[in-house]
Amino acid sequence: MNARRRTFSHLIGTTLVLLALLGVVVGCGGKKGPTPVPTLPDATVIPLTPTEGGHVPKYLPTRIPTPADMGETPAATVITVSAPPTRVQPRVEVVVSQAIGYNGPGETFAPIGVAQAGEQLIVEERSPDGQWLHVCCFAGRPGWIALKQVRPLTDLDTVPVATSVPGRSPLPTPTP
Repeated sequence: MNARRRTFSHLIGTTLVLLALLGVVVGCGGKKGPTPVPTLPDATVIPLTPTEGGHVPKYLPTRIPTPADMGETPAATVITVSAPPTRVQPRVEVVVSQAIGYNGPGETFAPIGVAQAGEQLIVEERSPDGQWLHVCCFAGRPGWIALKQVRPLTDLDTVPVATSVPGRSPLPTPTP
């Protein structure tokens, strides 16, 4: 039994060694020798000795190679594509302890939510008189906030003026 165990262990060990060797051969692509490093006609070959940083340079060109040196044809035309500048979303920060948001530009409109001091809101548009801002968001809903309750974080001159302001909605009357 002991001899069987040793033979089995030897067989396992040999198999593992062969698999490791096969992995090395396959990992190297099965090449038989090193790939020669191409040199350019104007390259100075220097000895393969490590530099101060431990890097081993292979060759040091005396000039920068052009596409023609590499056997490539240079492109006839170079096209530069530029993207339009990214628009910065105008933002404001609430400066009062609680700012009420309304469904229109004025306190006569129905309130829809509250923003706390320090909250930042994205400005969508402004009222024609410039005293109210249509912002996002009060509890997930866009609404209007008084300009006097916020501090601009970006330039508001680029904010478009609202072309359609909601009609006045009367405040709900309390029922007795």
